[in-house]
Amino acid sequence: MNLNVIKHSVVFALLVCSSIQLKAQLKVDEVKPNVVFILVDDLGWMDLGVQGSTFYQTPRVDELASNGLRFTDAYAANPVCSPTRASIMSGKDPADVSVNISNWIGAQLYEKRTNQALIQPGVGDHLPLEEITMAEAFQQQGYTTQFIGKWHLGETEEFWPEKQGFDDNIAGWSRGNPGSFFAPYNNPRISDGPDGEYLPYRLGNEAVSFIEHSAKEKDPFFLFLSMYNVHTPIEAPKDLVARFEKRRDQLKLSKKGAYKLDEGVESRTNQSDATYAAMIWAMDSVVGMVQDKLDELNLTKETAIVFFSDNGGLSSPGYGVTSNLPLRGGKGFLYEGGIREPLIIRYDPLTSSHKGSVVAEPVISHDFYPTLLDIANLEKPKNQELEGVSLKPLLSQKDLARESIFWHYPHYSPQKGKPGSAIRKGDYKLIHFYENNVDELYNLKEDIGETNNIAKEHPQLVKELNYELFEHLEKINASYPVKRPIKVD
Repeated sequence: MNLNVIKHSVVFALLVCSSIQLKAQLKVDEVKPNVVFILVDDLGWMDLGVQGSTFYQTPRVDELASNGLRFTDAYAANPVCSPTRASIMSGKDPADVSVNISNWIGAQLYEKRTNQALIQPGVGDHLPLEEITMAEAFQQQGYTTQFIGKWHLGETEEFWPEKQGFDDNIAGWSRGNPGSFFAPYNNPRISDGPDGEYLPYRLGNEAVSFIEHSAKEKDPFFLFLSMYNVHTPIEAPKDLVARFEKRRDQLKLSKKGAYKLDEGVESRTNQSDATYAAMIWAMDSVVGMVQDKLDELNLTKETAIVFFSDNGGLSSPGYGVTSNLPLRGGKGFLYEGGIREPLIIRYDPLTSSHKGSVVAEPVISHDFYPTLLDIANLEKPKNQELEGVSLKPLLSQKDLARESIFWHYPHYSPQKGKPGSAIRKGDYKLIHFYENNVDELYNLKEDIGETNNIAKEHPQLVKELNYELFEHLEKINASYPVKRPIKVD
């Protein structure tokens, strides 16, 4: 064949390939995908099979990870629930004065205790209506929006999901736990099923029904499935509990929780609670129900799925049903066990070419708002100042232009966590505790368990990170605890 002909053929083939790639990219940049956000309550970083648990079984979440991207360094904005939920909905640090939810809503009575060294700052009892929520951003741009499950972002009805951008709300109200996982639920936003109906499965069926209805309407949808499990009360169907009691015996695990003393606070070191394992199995089954319905309706490739938890697993005595090891601490603590969460994101147009990959870049919960707007090609609301950053570059295996992430928890937690703030920059994490103005510094790459405080070895780094941390807190006008006055007789 003539050399010029060969050259022209090659050039033509390259042009065709480039044209196909350009069209595919244009399609990704123009399409409005469905969004399914699955938020699990109190799920620990080590509570999934794909994360390394050898007792709990999570085949459907593991499957989601194999078909998407798994983030190893994903963080909740706070070690307790309401603030993290506020950060997801607002796209802001929940300690920002405009949000003012640095503790769980309902903690006000707990904060009035007088036997603590510090007086804790006040916390709002609702997500302000002035905040344009992620749901409102989707709703205003043509999406059908549905909330199912736990809300815990408003003490009164005027601040519940249907007032914050959701067309419909099932089960979302003021309470942070369901009271009972079995019907009757005594919840004004969900009708009671037959006595003994298990709430996770009921909410899963509601999610499937919504997806089916939306598929018929052919409008893009935004589904926020906010599970009540695996929060207390620790309850599950007897047959599921028996299944994991048998599994525990087979694995020769102790029935009792084992605990380690950590600076006066005990933390669970083993995963062996059969009822908790059953709750995780039920959660996993619901994730499977949603995936199966998307597959059945051929919606999977045009749906962005996010799977996340709002804070670390319960590891303290009285609450301790799981172990977060090798992470230190659990819910209520600024150590990794309280804020590092399992995160999986699947959106085939961006992730299928490298599905099953692991992303180690630190990300935080207020990143979801800009990320999902970016994926869905939607405009950011003009009056909403987002503090998170879009993770879309990470989904396409590109770098994220951010150096530091921050936490502010100026409160005592029921799990005995103490008031503090923290910053992570690269591999280093600094925690500043307010009772004695003590700093702890850890290299998470070398010491993921935060066992070796290296603050004394790196005084200049401590100074620099402290400066950056408090510069951030000043920027968001955060509130601080103050020393309790000495009582004068």
